[in-house]
Amino acid sequence: MNPIDVLRQRRSIRKFKNKEIPWDNIVSMIHSAVNAPVAGNIANIKYILIREPSAKKEVSKACLDQAWLTTAPLLIAITGEPEQQKRYYGSRGEKLFTIQNAAAAAMNIITAAEFLGLGSCWVGSFNEDELRNVLVIPEHVNIHAIIALGFPDESPPRPPKPAVNTVVYLEKWWSKRKFPGYGFYSENVVKTAKKAGDAIKDLSEKLLGKKK
Repeated sequence: MNPIDVLRQRRSIRKFKNKEIPWDNIVSMIHSAVNAPVAGNIANIKYILIREPSAKKEVSKACLDQAWLTTAPLLIAITGEPEQQKRYYGSRGEKLFTIQNAAAAAMNIITAAEFLGLGSCWVGSFNEDELRNVLVIPEHVNIHAIIALGFPDESPPRPPKPAVNTVVYLEKWWSKRKFPGYGFYSENVVKTAKKAGDAIKDLSEKLLGKKK
């Protein structure tokens, strides 16, 4: 599957089939996470795999009573140790780089899950103190996200997304004057145009062939 298509078809899934995720898929997702971009190659992101029903129930309560989390076969808590980044990059490493590292890892997990035929949902609403107690996480470690994973049991529609030309500036903020001649066409538009052109060409050749 084209990686661009994987990203485009991804949806947040909150209904899962009662089916366990194969262990090799879990390992593949974690491998994808640890291969995400990391500031200074300082590996300060750690993962907690949560599969036991009782543990998932406690996590769902700490996540502001989001009961649907208990139906996911797997929850992954993504945590970060900001002090490791602070040693090398100061306050920027502590306050920003660790968050960026965690976000990149989370997105890699979600993308890998989509490729493997799994559904996922990034959860950021939780009481961090409660979740810290549930997962026995030390004070120097921050919790950045809970990723719910499983085989999807729903197909949510595509939510509205902004047009590319409304979120892109050229060279400077608010500058939109010098667009390329081909504009901001998507790959799908280009593919469709090419197919249409090929079809017209084939038809022309057939008609010319008949005339001969």
